[in-house]
Amino acid sequence: MRVWKRPAARLWVDGTLVGRTAEWAFWCGPVGLLRLEESAAAEDRVLGEGRGAARSVRVLDEMGVWRQNRHGGALAGLLDDRYAGPGRLQDELALSEILRAQGLPTPRPLLALALRQGLWWRQHLVTAEIPDTETVYAAREDAAAVEAAGRLLTRLYDAGLWATDLHPGNLLWQADSGTCWVIDLAGASLRGRPLDSAERDTRTARFLRFVEKHAGGVPQGFEAALRRGLAVTAGEGPQG
Repeated sequence: MRVWKRPAARLWVDGTLVGRTAEWAFWCGPVGLLRLEESAAAEDRVLGEGRGAARSVRVLDEMGVWRQNRHGGALAGLLDDRYAGPGRLQDELALSEILRAQGLPTPRPLLALALRQGLWWRQHLVTAEIPDTETVYAAREDAAAVEAAGRLLTRLYDAGLWATDLHPGNLLWQADSGTCWVIDLAGASLRGRPLDSAERDTRTARFLRFVEKHAGGVPQGFEAALRRGLAVTAGEGPQG
């Protein structure tokens, strides 16, 4: 990706988009946020629910999904969308590139924008929209979707991904291709080695707790399908 830098702004743009307009320098600032807001209003499509819901936008002639980074956990109520700098967004872009280079399915970033407002920075990311998908949480009654999620989790664990927000709402199921995609890599990191068994168990248990908490219980067959997918090692079956 190409980057533009100003004292109070950073803009990253996918290389395939760079030469298609001469206006990117103007996007590196409040104008960039205004363009996203205008496009989101024109598309008028919200993806997901809650404070982390994403919005559909058009970047040149490509459809994208716009998400604003927000803190989770104990910092959510204190800081919400405020960050000390643009670093977390830059790290997310770098992680996405590494995972995609390894053949792991995560949407391609189209552009990222970090803006300083007062003492704090706010971070915005637009990724390519993956058509005809739903979250694994929404597809939790579909054994094929859940098993595919398990296969993807195994691949991510093998890659050494540590992501506290790796839950069924951040995996997309594309039934036509049988592919499961991981989205929202903010705050995730690579440990430089495959996760060990205890770490895998911790992440998997959280994955199950998410469903139990938000669905009022784990659907029948969900855990069995997930563990079938988790048991598939590289080269032993279909992968996302």
